[in-house]
Amino acid sequence: MPRMGKSWTVRVRGRKHTVEVKRKPWLAIGVVEVDGERVGMFPAKALSIGISLFPKPEVNFEVSGVPCVLKVQPGMFTYDYELYVDEKLVEPDVV
Repeated sequence: MPRMGKSWTVRVRGRKHTVEVKRKPWLAIGVVEVDGERVGMFPAKALSIGISLFPKPEVNFEVSGVPCVLKVQPGMFTYDYELYVDEKLVEPDVV
């Protein structure tokens, strides 16, 4: 079964933070959390997968005052996510 989310450990201003994205297909939403606190949501509808008419969601938020963007890439059966912290791509945690 594919994973329904992804996580990153980022260091901002000398402190470690955990950014997690969780997809909840039964609610057709995705949730973004920083250190367990919800900072954003995005539509995760099966109907939008692979259809170019729907824009790819982006979630903008901050970690300790530093701008972050989660880019959501819908695929045929799964979603892929890219996290940018202060405009730099961050590699996800290895599970």
